[in-house]
Amino acid sequence: MKQFIFYIILLAVSMYLALIYRNNALLNAFYGGIFILLFLVVLNIVSIYWTDISINTPESVVQAGKEIPVEIVLNNRGIIPTGRIGIFIKSFNYYTGKKEVTRFYGSADSSSSIVTKCYYHAKTPGSIEFCIKKAWAEDYLGILKLPVFKHDKYGHTVMVIPVLYEVPVYITQTVYDNIYENDNSQNIYTSPDSMEDGDIRQYIPGDSLKNIHWKLSAKSGGLVSRQKYSTASCIALFFVCPGNIDNAYKKRCFIQVVLSISTSLAANGYIHYICWYNKKDNCITRYIVKQESDSYCFLQEGINAITGKKNPDKGVGWIKDMYVRQYNVQNYIPYIAINTKLELFANGKKIIQYDFKDLKNSIQKIEILL
Repeated sequence: MKQFIFYIILLAVSMYLALIYRNNALLNAFYGGIFILLFLVVLNIVSIYWTDISINTPESVVQAGKEIPVEIVLNNRGIIPTGRIGIFIKSFNYYTGKKEVTRFYGSADSSSSIVTKCYYHAKTPGSIEFCIKKAWAEDYLGILKLPVFKHDKYGHTVMVIPVLYEVPVYITQTVYDNIYENDNSQNIYTSPDSMEDGDIRQYIPGDSLKNIHWKLSAKSGGLVSRQKYSTASCIALFFVCPGNIDNAYKKRCFIQVVLSISTSLAANGYIHYICWYNKKDNCITRYIVKQESDSYCFLQEGINAITGKKNPDKGVGWIKDMYVRQYNVQNYIPYIAINTKLELFANGKKIIQYDFKDLKNSIQKIEILL
């Protein structure tokens, strides 16, 4: 904008002097400046028309403390090289609510595509979304700036996970049998749609999409799920109790403990549900964890619901009773639970309180036995 204003001032001065002194050379300079300006506008518009910009995040999961690679792809499909292209990349951390905008510049030759790599330092666990806030193209002299409309308007989300520790876990043969028996019984959910109304119930957030009765859902106008009829023991549960955490450091420790336990269970082949209270819907949300990446759903959806500033502390018994009522559980279920004070419970009995100041050693101090 400064260059453009300066250029207009020069044109105005040359026109003024040409009129005052009746100088044809200055008048020709004025008309030449107008022609150059219009020529640059046309070239810039043509360049913008054939240019599109997108971003890509090669890694979907990055550990906290490391850098997130972000690729800016500038594609010029025209026969005219672009001028300087400016791009604003916005990053938004869903965990902290912090927004950052970074400016990048690039240019591309005719019929070419260039990739500019930049790196974002991931300090805090959570989901970070990257998107192009705006983009513009400058002419070859840097006088004009016109917006580039053909750019990726969708966000790309990267999950930042904390440093995870290995938690000692011992799984008894009885629990293994229950897991496999229950896993095999999941097919009962996918019975034909000829089931009677008495065989279904209202959809509960966290239910698998495989279990939704789509025909009855269409008729009723709301989602309904198939009931489960297997008498097999249920998959073990990992309850994450809601509560208030007063600072960011303890919140990060809490995330580390929850994910370390869940990923350690998954690494030992222990299928489990990670469950938390969804205050917005007043229900228990659960996700089945069969591999490490399944545990990240808690970081993406559950962490802010669990550790909100106004969240009242809820005990293990409260969340377990609510789960039993919501999912109509009748058989015994092995479970573990943790609260925001880092107190760990196994089947209702407190086994340890992890130390915020020495998290790594305290996590590895005691074995979880189920």
